[in-house]
Amino acid sequence: MQFSNKQVLIVEDQRPFLLLLKGLLHSMGVNDIVTKSSAEQAVSLCRKHKFDIVVCDLHLGANNKNGYELVEELRTRKLIAPTTVFILISADSARPIVLGSIDRRPDDFLVKPFSQIQLKSRIVRAWQKRQFMQEANKLLEQNDVNGAIDKIEELLGSPSHYKGQCEQLLVELYWRDNQPEKALDVLSEYINGKPVLWAQIALGKTYLQLKEYEKAISVAKRTLKKNRFSADAHDIIAQATQAQGQGETALEAIKEAIKLSPFSLPRHFNACDIARANQDLVLAANSSQAIWDLSKRSVNQSSLHWCGIIRAMLDVAEFSEDKRQRNKYQQEALLTLQRGKFDDHLYRIDRDFDVDIFGKIVNARVSAIDGKMIDAKRHLVDSQMALDDKYPELPTAFIPDSINVMYKLGEFDDALALTKVLDERKNELDPNSISMLTTQASKAQQSLASYQQFNREGIQHYQQEDYNRAKTSFTLAQGFAPVNTGVALNLLQCILQIAKIEEKVDIKLINECKRLFKQLDEMHLKAPYQEKYTNLRDELAKYVGF
Repeated sequence: MQFSNKQVLIVEDQRPFLLLLKGLLHSMGVNDIVTKSSAEQAVSLCRKHKFDIVVCDLHLGANNKNGYELVEELRTRKLIAPTTVFILISADSARPIVLGSIDRRPDDFLVKPFSQIQLKSRIVRAWQKRQFMQEANKLLEQNDVNGAIDKIEELLGSPSHYKGQCEQLLVELYWRDNQPEKALDVLSEYINGKPVLWAQIALGKTYLQLKEYEKAISVAKRTLKKNRFSADAHDIIAQATQAQGQGETALEAIKEAIKLSPFSLPRHFNACDIARANQDLVLAANSSQAIWDLSKRSVNQSSLHWCGIIRAMLDVAEFSEDKRQRNKYQQEALLTLQRGKFDDHLYRIDRDFDVDIFGKIVNARVSAIDGKMIDAKRHLVDSQMALDDKYPELPTAFIPDSINVMYKLGEFDDALALTKVLDERKNELDPNSISMLTTQASKAQQSLASYQQFNREGIQHYQQEDYNRAKTSFTLAQGFAPVNTGVALNLLQCILQIAKIEEKVDIKLINECKRLFKQLDEMHLKAPYQEKYTNLRDELAKYVGF
């Protein structure tokens, strides 16, 4: 390999080691070397210049991107060529880190101290592999998955030293293309053959996709006998046992996976799903915090992850039977909200994100948890008005938690309207938000159907001037949608009609009028609702002292 014509980028925050590394590369014949002390500087530079080789330290400062986050960003954003070699170096010999998909991993990992011979041999080996697979990698960069699959199959047909790497990438591409049967074909020789670690993990994941859960568990357990520190094997057991309805086993497995390797975003998203399914909401809250901490400096950063922390804390508060725990997590959620106003990462990720407006949505949720439904409705209405005033188009970050509160308050029509907005922006949502919205929609389905049925029956009875039966139907509808504006107005209109007919108005009807007045008055209502309420107010004044 000729080094004299290669452009090399070194990313290292410790100057003494940076100079040592630069000297080693010069001795190998490299003439063109650029150095940067942070991943952020490297990303900025790679937008303008292309490098043949990147040598990067794993740890680049406590509050900065690390080497794994850098390689993922450079490859995801296509800021380095498919042929570029990325070597990661570190003083850590233990690596409790999941490397992610093969096309986004570093090409090699060197543990300090190392010699010039070791550095050179690793770079040469990685360069040769990149050259061998460059056409497949170029097709992947162009998002041509089928073309990449064809190319790798072609490469596998000829003898080479890179059979394992080709098979790994081919299996991952078949997963991505939803073809687990073909992935299994690639792995067939490993089913009863030599227990190669990557192949055993790939087998387990393939069996998961094929919903052959017993086989997935068997492969994972066999792997753990050979390598008890395999977090991936515990992941497989967690997902397979959860699919089989063995919640406790799934929880134990995912907790062990996190203990062994806590730096994987997919692992924490899986943990959130498994935890919520088994009501371990504290685990879900802890993993939501980890998702934010792991993503905020990476290419996966999103303000939705920060919103997810507060949502998860309020989930604990809402469903806790222990009053002290409920208060603790409510306070933690509100403290996190306050800290968000001064969080530089949140500001850099989403400069338009308004923490104060999100706080109104959070206050609505807190009020609902405390049983103060009218206060919750006021906070929610205030938040939606503030969003309408500030943004020409509603930002995605505010939508999931708005829908969550709307379902809890019975404002089904508003929730469904926002869900339609999200349907057009599915790629903008994170897995936690998708999971929450799916669960809430499923839970609300029966309440929504009952609310719609009774409200519809009430309207029919009202049109037939059967006001007592209409009142019964609207009251039943309100049981499923406690502060729904539409049904509240329908019920009020119906009660006022009954009051007109009766010679002496029942005190219970007067109290109902007062309750509905409290719910509706001074609330910002949509134009059709406001017009209807204004028309009812004169009649209402006879029974409620304004």
